[in-house]
Amino acid sequence: MKIIDYLTEDRVKINLESRTKDGILSEMAQLFLKGNIVDPENMEQFINDLKDREKLSSTGLQDGIAIPHAKSEAVNKIALAVGTISEGAEFDCMDGEMSKIFFMIAAPESVKNEHLDLLAEISKLSYDEELLEKLENSTTTEELMSLLKSFD
Repeated sequence: MKIIDYLTEDRVKINLESRTKDGILSEMAQLFLKGNIVDPENMEQFINDLKDREKLSSTGLQDGIAIPHAKSEAVNKIALAVGTISEGAEFDCMDGEMSKIFFMIAAPESVKNEHLDLLAEISKLSYDEELLEKLENSTTTEELMSLLKSFD
């Protein structure tokens, strides 16, 4: 499984505008309108499903990574979106630090374990501090995509 196989350039946002958890969830969720991952009429449900998942336990990990995700009837096919905030944002991370890179997974309810495998692959990024720093400091979509391709 390769992270890059679930991501397209139009689902990458360098320097997210939002700085709150709910704002980040909503802003990133909009990226799934591209490629018909989530239809416009189902967007509100998807955002609510993301928020409900966050209520269970935060998806803010450590080392500046957050992996918000949800299985949702609003999602047509599994996909990934990536957003960055160079100065970081509060996302209830396990280490108390700010999150700088956000990997959002949208998965349909019908997906069995594929989303868990994708979560595991993204989690492996935290072991490569040099790559993480480069991802966090990416200034273009192309640069970020190239870095993720090199990881796989």
